[in-house]
Amino acid sequence: MGGTLAVSPIDPELQERLAPVLEERASRVDRGEVPAQAVIEELAAQRLLPPVERSVPVVPAPIDLVRAGALLATVAWFDLASAFSLWCHVVTMVYLAFGEPGSPLREQVLPELERGERFGSTALATALGHVQTGRPLPVAAHERGDAVVLDGIIPWVSNLTGRFLVVAPARAERGTLVVAVRGELPGIQVEPYPRLLALQATASSALRFAGVVVPRDGIVARDVRAFLRAVQPAFLGLQASFCLGLAARALHEAETNVRSVNEVFRPELERARLELEQLTVALRRLLREASMPVDREQRCRALTVRLAAMRLAGTAVALEAKVKGGQAYRADSPTARRLREAAFLPIQTPTEGQLLWELQQSSSSE
Repeated sequence: MGGTLAVSPIDPELQERLAPVLEERASRVDRGEVPAQAVIEELAAQRLLPPVERSVPVVPAPIDLVRAGALLATVAWFDLASAFSLWCHVVTMVYLAFGEPGSPLREQVLPELERGERFGSTALATALGHVQTGRPLPVAAHERGDAVVLDGIIPWVSNLTGRFLVVAPARAERGTLVVAVRGELPGIQVEPYPRLLALQATASSALRFAGVVVPRDGIVARDVRAFLRAVQPAFLGLQASFCLGLAARALHEAETNVRSVNEVFRPELERARLELEQLTVALRRLLREASMPVDREQRCRALTVRLAAMRLAGTAVALEAKVKGGQAYRADSPTARRLREAAFLPIQTPTEGQLLWELQQSSSSE
């Protein structure tokens, strides 16, 4: 696997620019000494977050998802916790890009996210469960005059720190809603953060709503199923981006340690390298087309790329550990951190089971 990748998910200029801060900070983020959201503030200060072209009178407002994907992959090269928090933030920006031209969400709240003044938090996991299995949404919405009142609990949300904005699904008297909720509103309670195997610094926990009054202009969409379908390619593609960033770093570390008896792993390394290049090409195509109307073929491609990227990340970090041997077993080693980070990917929504189920459903409907 000598030499550089012909096609890499990593942006080398960004990598060089971010390395002095993120490489040193990775272990401290892992220990919870530095919040993962620090990367959002850092990138916003350097104007590296992908801008949304709010002035263009279309829905969704254009956003450079290929650039966003490269940014996520590059941050994941250093540590997945920071990349995951950044993904939550960027995908929330994507949601608000679906606001109508001139709407407060698009013109007032979205700029706060672009400037890193508020952290974006996606809470659509329960929406996917609702669409796939009919499970009731755990948050109820009651429209009252020019507001929506929310009650219920979201079992798992990240970036619940500082000033945050959570985008959550809710069941209404008629149909379903997707609502953007400012974290400082009365009636919002963040449950104590649980201890996690990895990604402790992502500020993840349950979020309770008790009579939370959201202005009507906080409604992002009035059909959860349709909204999920519209954002799915971007949602999955950006997840695949940080998976590939993690895989790229693990394969790089493995390459630097393939020598002597470990040469037996070189064919495995070559196969993983080739798959990384192929997935990077497929991912870029997916992200270029993610804002287009979604058909079944595009949806299947998005599911397939996300599933393959997640599996490659697991394969890559396991290979790194095999090549490095005993030093990888040290709890404070970067390899051990990547092993713990990769263990999260099959259970992140959509889980590996949900991805496979959706692909099977798509195949059976042909």
